[in-house]
Amino acid sequence: MKYTFRKISLVACAGLFALGLFACTSTPERVAELEQARSTVASLESQPKASSAASSQLTNARAALERADAALENGDPLEQVRHEAYVARRYAEIGLEMTSEAEANEEMSQAEARRNEVQLQARTVEAERAEMLAERRAVEAEQSARDAQASQSVAEAAIGEANRLADELSDLEAEQTERGLVLTMGDVLFDTAGAELKAGAEVSMDRLAEFMSENPERRLLVEGHTDSRGTDEFNEELSAKRADAVTEALVERGIPSERLRSVGLGESYPRASNDTPAGMQQNRRVEIVVSRPDGTFPESAEGRSIASRQD
Repeated sequence: MKYTFRKISLVACAGLFALGLFACTSTPERVAELEQARSTVASLESQPKASSAASSQLTNARAALERADAALENGDPLEQVRHEAYVARRYAEIGLEMTSEAEANEEMSQAEARRNEVQLQARTVEAERAEMLAERRAVEAEQSARDAQASQSVAEAAIGEANRLADELSDLEAEQTERGLVLTMGDVLFDTAGAELKAGAEVSMDRLAEFMSENPERRLLVEGHTDSRGTDEFNEELSAKRADAVTEALVERGIPSERLRSVGLGESYPRASNDTPAGMQQNRRVEIVVSRPDGTFPESAEGRSIASRQD
């Protein structure tokens, strides 16, 4: 009789022990999906823009996470815990994407604002510079008129000439090409078949030197070009001398020679047909290629000077 009671007791204890093991395995203390969800929601909560850019996703993620925690605490089926954890994590991931997009949009807006500000400042500086130059030329013209005791009509003509010279500075406006920024100076800088800068070129050289002084990281590639009249040897020599004349003028104005490179290209790169006087005039020119901010030139710009040295 005692043996029978002891056997029943052992069976009952074994059953209770088995039930205890089942309970422990069915309600684990840590669920990987839930831990991942907590981490992802915490990441969203740490984002400065979470409350503004992903408010709904943050609210839903927190609610789903609370349901997952409650399900785990209440001993609900593990699949229920995992489902709520998955929902919380997905809401949090979407929220993180939205906050990242909001931050990127804000950075783009700030960059656009900075670019607009820089452009406005550049236009303002350029306008002020042109105005100062026009005023200086006008004063010089008026002084010349007073020295010559000219009439009012002569003074007005002198002012008109000063304005015309100011308009010629538009030839120095940079043109964006595949070779980079290029300034084109026509043959008005030189006498026909000559390589000595005319007095009228002083203003252009002053302005170009001023640009180089304000941008010390830039370098210039000065290219001389001619029309097709004359032999190849003569045209190459003439174009080289004209390019050298421009670089020498800049050196005289304080620009270091190592920031300048000149090359004579002769008639090799015409801009127009040499069959007409107008076309030949366009081909008689000096082109100035402005380097990148780091002082280098595009390959298409370097290619001409390399080809010239090989020839």
